[in-house]
Amino acid sequence: MLRKCAKLLFVWTFLVTWSASFALAESAIMTYDQLAASIDGSSGYKTISKVKPAEPVTTKVKPSIMRGLEGISRINPMNWAQDNLLPVPAQGQFVAGPKALFARVHGEARRSLAGAAFTGSPADFNNNLGLKKSGNVIWSVEAAYQLRPKFSLRYSFTPIKMDGSGTNASAFSFAGQLFAAETQIFSRWERFEHRAGIGINLINTSSSRTNLFAEWMYIQDKLTVGSAVGTTGAFAWDDSRNLAVVGLEFEKALKNWRGNTLALNCKADIAFLSDSFGFDAETALNYMIPIKTGRFGFVKGGYRYSYFQKDLKQDALNTTLDGAFVQVGFLF
Repeated sequence: MLRKCAKLLFVWTFLVTWSASFALAESAIMTYDQLAASIDGSSGYKTISKVKPAEPVTTKVKPSIMRGLEGISRINPMNWAQDNLLPVPAQGQFVAGPKALFARVHGEARRSLAGAAFTGSPADFNNNLGLKKSGNVIWSVEAAYQLRPKFSLRYSFTPIKMDGSGTNASAFSFAGQLFAAETQIFSRWERFEHRAGIGINLINTSSSRTNLFAEWMYIQDKLTVGSAVGTTGAFAWDDSRNLAVVGLEFEKALKNWRGNTLALNCKADIAFLSDSFGFDAETALNYMIPIKTGRFGFVKGGYRYSYFQKDLKQDALNTTLDGAFVQVGFLF
């Protein structure tokens, strides 16, 4: 009997405690809701709408060598051309400018009398004729007109005039005349080169373009050799050639600075016909400066190698020009 009374008392106590707890919780919720509803925004107190997150704790880390190299890697030219623009001539625009080649000159000439076989040794430009091997400045003018978006007209002119004098290092033969060693020699080499043709745009993107060009080349060479003052014109050889030229030109923008553009320019061609053969190649960096909308001035510098050969049994003239060059001009 006592055990049953204890059980009933325990159950009754548990039910009363649970009911009281539930009623207290309900009253607390109502109190908080009433308090929140009673807050007036115009009372001078600003309600909290956003809580600024706590600032992260930063710690100083000693810079590593690899992090320094990341900055250096940004000036790598191989990564420059990804988002750069290459200025190109629009239809109706010209690209023109003079060029100066600081050339080393090598050459060899062989000349026989009409109908006679050549005897003796050919004349070397440097050792026999006294022409300067280096330190020669050769000027030329280049121009192009953009006829259509994919077609352009091209022209260039290169005059060369070199005088030489000195003591002949070894015996040679020229125009049927034998010049013995240790002879005082006076010589002059003149060349006039004209090139005219058409360029065709093969590939054109925002940062590069590739052109194919075909040209006609006219070369006039005149070589005069004498053994004393006043007799320089006694032995002369005047020769002209018409050649066909086919080549490729490639341009690639490397970097843009506030409208200025640094670009890579490469060009190569071969020439043939008239019993002659030759090739010309150059590579350069081109810096373009905007002058007006669609117009630029440019400065180009690089290296050029040019070789031409006419080789027959009786007559031959082989010449090589190579060296650094500088060109200034306008795209207008």
